[in-house]
Amino acid sequence: KKMAAQLREMDCKGACSKETPLCTEAEIADKLLALPMWKLGEGGKVIVRTFTARNFQAGMDFIVKAGAVAEVEGHHPDLHLVQYRDVRVEIWTHAVGGVTIYDFVLAAKIDAVEADYSPKWLKEQPWHVPASPAAGLSH
Repeated sequence: KKMAAQLREMDCKGACSKETPLCTEAEIADKLLALPMWKLGEGGKVIVRTFTARNFQAGMDFIVKAGAVAEVEGHHPDLHLVQYRDVRVEIWTHAVGGVTIYDFVLAAKIDAVEADYSPKWLKEQPWHVPASPAAGLSH
């Protein structure tokens, strides 16, 4: 949790260029431990978060909010909504063709965006700690 908070304090704006260093495999593994909703995808060149939203509108709401965060940061992920409520977010630093610290900064900030998950999907997630009934199912 501490590393995720530190990542959220960082800034992406104007930081990415062709000189931005790629993360090492050890750095990627370390950051993924701090961001358990994310996985490494596509040959280690992208980080990916997927989830099932409660319904189509909940998926669209998350994508709009995540897009707003990305626009503020000036670092833009691929955002997908398929099968009417399955959300997929893919982040990598396009300028260097792989994963950099700024991808984890954006991932941590996107994790702070409220998501209205499918209750069934949420129960199946190893990172999920059930909230009190009054807290609802939003993350």
